[in-house]
Amino acid sequence: MDISKATNQQLYDIAQDEGARMKKRYEATKELQRRKKEKALQVDIENKENRWFR
Repeated sequence: MDISKATNQQLYDIAQDEGARMKKRYEATKELQRRKKEKALQVDIENKENRWFR
C-alpha cells in the first residue's frame, strides 16, 4: 500500500495494528503527523496568522 495515498482512517488503523510490521506502523504515524502539520499551516495561511509564536 502506498502510504501517501491512504486515507487518514486507513493510516490510523495501520498505526494501531499490533500485528503490522513496526516499519509500516511508523510510516503511517509519520504520515498522519505530516498531514496534521500541513493542515495547520494551511489554516494559518488562509487566516493570515502565525500561530507558531503564540
